[in-house]
Amino acid sequence: MQSDNDTLHYTQVLDRLHKLLMPKTYLEIGTLSGTTLKLARCASIAVDPSFAMLEKDMLAGKSSCCFFQMKSDEFFARYSPSALFGRPVDIAFLDGMHYAEFLLRDFINIERHVSRNSLVILHDCIPGGIEMTTRHVEQGVAWTGDVWKVVPILKKYRPDLRIRAMDAPPTGLVVCTNLNPESRILEDRYFAILDELPTLDLGKIGIPGLRQLIGVVGTDAVASFESVTQHFWL
Repeated sequence: MQSDNDTLHYTQVLDRLHKLLMPKTYLEIGTLSGTTLKLARCASIAVDPSFAMLEKDMLAGKSSCCFFQMKSDEFFARYSPSALFGRPVDIAFLDGMHYAEFLLRDFINIERHVSRNSLVILHDCIPGGIEMTTRHVEQGVAWTGDVWKVVPILKKYRPDLRIRAMDAPPTGLVVCTNLNPESRILEDRYFAILDELPTLDLGKIGIPGLRQLIGVVGTDAVASFESVTQHFWL
């Protein structure tokens, strides 16, 4: 069993995945100052409605980097990331608005532009407490919103996906592969899913129940290329 000392911060997990898998294309939603964008060493796309002061060396190792200062819905309505890259997106990191319906739409939209063995990574889906999961920001409380609901939805409606939820502080990472850009299941059932979202009650499920439901594993899943291949479609 992985000890607390061995647990990797989510940025360290992302860094490991970049170094082990060496993607040729990377897209992220929710860049802010660019802490995670900086980790990519390939052609990249960053989408954020309001970029903060970006960190230094943001372009290091990147053959190109496109910044789109707009909401993700607008980006996907106007642009095709696979067309911009000239190939599928290898790794996508979704860290946008902390509402389940936003994350669900981002997943639906990005899956059209990936290959089967790409990785789509969701942030903030393993909250440390129920107080973090409100639909509004609480002063002084770390806020994940209700994006955790997307994981049980994916497991229910898309059992074909290979999903691994990693216990990466502070609020976890969920990595999806075995993707299908031709699938329209989530899109076709989108409004039915919206009606279902309010019925998912973390107060009833509980944090331990959620972790069991989504199958949380340790960050040693990215300890080496061999360990990564045991968890993801590559």
